[in-house]
Amino acid sequence: MFKQHPVGYLLLLKILSDKKIYSYKSLSAELSCTTIALSKYISELTLQGIEISQVHGTAICWPRPFIWINEISINSYLYNISHHFNLIKFNLLDSTNSYLLRNKSFYLKQKRIPVIVTEWQTNGRGTRNRNWLSNLGGSLTFSFLWCFTPHVRNIHTLSLILGVGLVRVFRKLKLPNIYLKWPNDIIFNKRKFGGILTECSTNGHHSITAVIGVGINFKLASNLVGSLDYPVADLFDITGQQVDRNRILALLLTELRNILSTFEKKGFGFFRDEWVSYHAYHGQTVILKFWDGSIFEGVVDGVLNNGSLVLSTASGQKVFSMGEISMKAKD
Repeated sequence: MFKQHPVGYLLLLKILSDKKIYSYKSLSAELSCTTIALSKYISELTLQGIEISQVHGTAICWPRPFIWINEISINSYLYNISHHFNLIKFNLLDSTNSYLLRNKSFYLKQKRIPVIVTEWQTNGRGTRNRNWLSNLGGSLTFSFLWCFTPHVRNIHTLSLILGVGLVRVFRKLKLPNIYLKWPNDIIFNKRKFGGILTECSTNGHHSITAVIGVGINFKLASNLVGSLDYPVADLFDITGQQVDRNRILALLLTELRNILSTFEKKGFGFFRDEWVSYHAYHGQTVILKFWDGSIFEGVVDGVLNNGSLVLSTASGQKVFSMGEISMKAKD
């Protein structure tokens, strides 16, 4: 997506965000490009689901611009807890998690929780080194840094805990069909709606630092959806309207801060029943596929306090640890 001149695309959309009509000539001058290059920008943006309208063949406008990520707006939704976060917004990043990992030592010196959010993530990462694909204006991608004490229990259940927080937020927004898929996917009607990436390390004081990345689909481009080998959903598809990413980010940060504080004190066991109630596959027959090609079939029978999945199989109960398998419902 936009392999050349990415700043030009962003600048063009910033100009067009006021919904006014602009001539090709004036836009070309402002962007310091030819009208041919401008036409290529517009064609590429259209392919990415951004609808630029032609006006009499010599001018264009953007009648339904997406809502840009805005630090002031986010902080206004955070109300009286905005001082707990150090919000840093970028127009363009390779990956919010990668950025935080590269700059972790700098942000660890700060007292506030660093939150990195970007309009456009060009090389997003998911679990097991998979790519996390998103399109400009159609996704919410952010990462934040959280430091745990050495006494935190079952840190490998972190993605499960975060999933509980995400589902809570969307359930409060009257989206009852948002569920979890073990261990770290957020789904709507069995289609992937969001994901979580956690990368933990131990620092010199033996405390644990977690870089936590979250991706939520807001309005995916049709060509992006067609390139994926799994079904996906987005908020526009679910609600039929454009949803403000700034408000959703503030709601997520508020809930995740609360849930992580509780997790540190009480562990995953405190949330286990709630997690099971959100699990889309609980009580269903599933097929678990391992990287070596082996598979197990069984009925999902909950999770343990260490986050392992329990299956009832033909040969009895089996326990599977996190991070080794993928899961899909049996056909």
